Amino acid sequence: MKFTTRLVLLVTVLTVGATLVTAALLTWTTRRAIITEAEASGEKVARLLARSASLAASIPTEVEGIIAEEMTAEGTLLGHFVEAAERAGMTPTEINRRLKSITDDTVLDEIWITDEKGHAYLHSLPDVNFTFSNSPQLQPQAYAFYDLLNGQKKVVNQDARKRDIDNQHFKYVGVGGIDKPRIIQVGRSAKFLQQLTMKIGLPRTVENLLADGDIDAVWVFDRKLDALVGPGVYGADRRDGPNEKELGPVRLVIADGQTRHVESRQNLSVIAPVRNDQKEIVGAALVRLPMNRVWATVQSQAEIAAATASAIAALGILLSIGVARYQAAPLRQITRAAVALETQKFDPALLKPVSARRDELGQLARVFTGMAGQVAAREEYLDSMVKQRTEELETRNRSLEGLSAALSKYLSPQVYSSIFSGHQDAEIASKRKKLTIFLSDIANFTATTDKLESEDLTAMLNRYLAEMAQIALKHGATIDKYVGDAVLAFFGDPDSRGVKEDAVACVMMAIEMQEKLKQLEMEWIDAGAERPFRVRIGINTGFCTVGNFGSPDRMDYTIVGGAVNLTSRLEQNCEPGSILISHVTWSLVNDVIDAEERPALTVKGFSEPVRAYEVRGLKTSGSTDVIRKELPGMRLFIDTVTADRTEVKQTLVQVVEDLDKS
Repeated sequence: MKFTTRLVLLVTVLTVGATLVTAALLTWTTRRAIITEAEASGEKVARLLARSASLAASIPTEVEGIIAEEMTAEGTLLGHFVEAAERAGMTPTEINRRLKSITDDTVLDEIWITDEKGHAYLHSLPDVNFTFSNSPQLQPQAYAFYDLLNGQKKVVNQDARKRDIDNQHFKYVGVGGIDKPRIIQVGRSAKFLQQLTMKIGLPRTVENLLADGDIDAVWVFDRKLDALVGPGVYGADRRDGPNEKELGPVRLVIADGQTRHVESRQNLSVIAPVRNDQKEIVGAALVRLPMNRVWATVQSQAEIAAATASAIAALGILLSIGVARYQAAPLRQITRAAVALETQKFDPALLKPVSARRDELGQLARVFTGMAGQVAAREEYLDSMVKQRTEELETRNRSLEGLSAALSKYLSPQVYSSIFSGHQDAEIASKRKKLTIFLSDIANFTATTDKLESEDLTAMLNRYLAEMAQIALKHGATIDKYVGDAVLAFFGDPDSRGVKEDAVACVMMAIEMQEKLKQLEMEWIDAGAERPFRVRIGINTGFCTVGNFGSPDRMDYTIVGGAVNLTSRLEQNCEPGSILISHVTWSLVNDVIDAEERPALTVKGFSEPVRAYEVRGLKTSGSTDVIRKELPGMRLFIDTVTADRTEVKQTLVQVVEDLDKS
């Protein structure tokens, strides 16, 4: 006998007993399980109806509240718009044209904006003359917004209602003026709120429940047992009404609030209480579920179970002759061999007795033994290859990490990050962007450092560039390049916070650089410099071409254009130790930066005189916190924030007395 035949016999004998035992239980349990599930489903539907009744009333109110908040925000924005428009000199006609454009393109249908007397001289409707009154008799709907004009209210949210003039369903929200007492009212059609109530209402819910036929009928009763929703009230009239066997439990459910079930041959009825928001019982919901499909399913499964049990029992009797122990031993041997192979402890002698068999198990054992030898050899080879590859990858990764770290020192952090994150490709490409360009240079650097040794000069220059680079990176600048003691940087690419924010950041960076340079002067003089360093800084904002320039084998990420040239001219015309910015940059930063306009510059390459401004500092900052004086043979440095002023004065008096005595 083949192994396949013996295996079928073994499985059949084992399953026949379980099948015969479970077949008897299947019919009984199936019926109970289906009915229990139907009861639970019916109870959920009944509770859903109870929830729907409450939800149908609350959702439109909540939706209207959300819309009111949005309309309040829209009215506030319109208030700011009107203030800005009138301050900019726009005429009422131009403002009304823009208001009409807003109502044409958005969900708002009406906009009304009054003066201090309540006259709506700004509105979105043409040829309308309207003045708000505080009289309920004259204006039953509009008078409520008059409190915005006298300041008694800041926001008036009027419930959606029918308008007096045309009976259309509308909602209005009003806010007070921004710059002066006025009414800013916005209105929109509220017809969709009525439609929403119909869509989510209880009748629609019942209609949907009855549509697919899984539920036979649904009724909702009030406390007087009047049917509010159900067949004969809403839906198909062909269904029978509730019988007395069902109405009795309905009365009990309304009385004590306990869910009940009524079972018959044809139907399963579930009755659940309906509660309001205060958890009070206001009625009951009756859900009638058809039982015909339940009985059909029970009968079908019982027939299938009986037929299956009979067939398996017959096969079990015919195939009951077997030698389970004889068949199980080879399988256990093969299982032990498989475990040994998994733990790399396989010995061919484990399967020698099984390999001697002439059936499928013997063939399986012989194939398994040959396969095990191949697997062991292959695993040994793969382990050595994995070890070799791992070592090579670790070596390569260390090399790449070192190369990446070295490369990062030659690129601006923003450029380095965009390349290695994949946001920017290393290819010849450029784009036009509005940038703020920064260029600095140490005035008379060669003459200042002429007597220094090259090592001292290198250390001083590197210290200077390192400090400037640290400040630049702190403010988000992209450092383009160093040219000797000059630094070229820009804001706005590859990352930008906005043209205005980039310009402010650039000027703030320049101010901090000049402050830092004053702190470095002492160190440089101690290092041998005879004169303090003075840095000239030029800043300009304009459109540049920015990107990778060069050849495919050697490229440079930089900026070109007239705006860069103008920055260079500003830096050349700047007084040592100061910051000179263009008019475009000044227009972006003048609200936070104190700058004085200098005489217009006539520079090479520009036909018109260039307006320039010298930066003095932040508008919000007071006088400097440091007093610094330097004369031949004397250095004076006083930090007025941390120093004790009384002791400083006493010390200075003592110094003057000592000078008089000497």
